[in-house]
Amino acid sequence: MPMSAEIESLSTDLKSRRPGPGVSPMLVALAVIGLLLAVYAHWRFGQFDERIDRVRGQVAELRATNDRLDARLQALAADLESSRSTWRAEVRSLREVPEQLDALSSSVEELRARTETPQRAWVRAEALYLLELAERRLRLERDVETAIVAMESADARLATLNDPAVRDVRAKLALELTALRAVRVPDIADVLTRIGRLEDEVPGLPVIGMPASQARRDKPQAEAPGVFERAWRRIRQALHDVVSLRRIEPATARLVTQEEESLRRQHLELLLFGARVAAMQPDGAAYAQSLRAADAWLQQYFDTARPEVEAASRELAALELTIIEPPLPAIGDAGRLLQGVIRGSNSTP
Repeated sequence: MPMSAEIESLSTDLKSRRPGPGVSPMLVALAVIGLLLAVYAHWRFGQFDERIDRVRGQVAELRATNDRLDARLQALAADLESSRSTWRAEVRSLREVPEQLDALSSSVEELRARTETPQRAWVRAEALYLLELAERRLRLERDVETAIVAMESADARLATLNDPAVRDVRAKLALELTALRAVRVPDIADVLTRIGRLEDEVPGLPVIGMPASQARRDKPQAEAPGVFERAWRRIRQALHDVVSLRRIEPATARLVTQEEESLRRQHLELLLFGARVAAMQPDGAAYAQSLRAADAWLQQYFDTARPEVEAASRELAALELTIIEPPLPAIGDAGRLLQGVIRGSNSTP
């Protein structure tokens, strides 16, 4: 065929053009690959050498650091040995400290006993005086507030001492203080003020009956301008006073003289004054008796239909309900216990 002939002719021409025996492309490729591998191996060996150099430098640094640490350890060992010798000397000296402490403690205890004995005795005596003062004020004057203050001061004084001997005294004193604080102290000042207000209202309270001065005439009439007119009016008033008719209430049916009216008011004032004195003492029985007597006198001789008398009666009843002499607890056991402690300490050599 003409195409095959042409191909053969071309191949014949190519073969005629090749000079010499010819090189295989495979060999060329292998040579190039070998060259590349050699270059890569050289590069890797260079990096490996650099790493080895860095490691060698680090090893050198570690050796230098190790040498410094060895020197530091030797210095620390020398210091430790010196410290050990110092500690041993101090331990040997500390073995003598307990004996010195015992001697010092005995000296301190002796000095404390010498200094605390007078102070303890003084504090006990002061507390005993305060307890006796509280008992006296409560028994004689019923002064609860002063008694509480004195007992609290005595407890505070005993608390300054670390004294087991007064422990029972303080426990008993705490019980007495609790009982005394529970007492409801009356407001005597308010009671006295209310009684004084009633005393001030007595002169204005209306009494039962008609005052004699008002029974004679209703109103004084004005004088007439002429002489004859005045004479005639006086004669007519005299005749009118001889026989006079007047409508009066049953409560005011009885005539009351000015002296009797004054006596009633003064007696009521005296009863209120007695209640005020009893409140100041204080005396609960006399206080209640005076108020009851004042209310009975008010009901008997004063006009209870009037609002001022009724208000005074209500105030008297309210005052009578006020307890001015409340029951007081018994105190003094703590003082007697403390007195026994003081006597026991004085008898001890």
